[in-house]
Amino acid sequence: MTNTKKVVKRRKKVNPKDLAKERVMAIIRESLEQVGIEYEDGAEYGMTKGTIVVHVDDYDVQIKPIAPKAGLNRYQKVEYEEEE
Repeated sequence: MTNTKKVVKRRKKVNPKDLAKERVMAIIRESLEQVGIEYEDGAEYGMTKGTIVVHVDDYDVQIKPIAPKAGLNRYQKVEYEEEE
């Protein structure tokens, strides 16, 4: 008689915010390529995953996708009232 072990495969949860950020960054990368602007993965510069460093003229520009904090799907607009 053989003993068998039950193996449970767990799937990694897919964060919809991460998918949205990846989609936006893919659009940005494609747009940069179309106009001939060079960019590199920000991880090569010690930046967080998903960040890119764009080389424009004599300057570098960091582009980092940031989604609203946990529990929010959209940013809330701030309305200011003028003092009289």
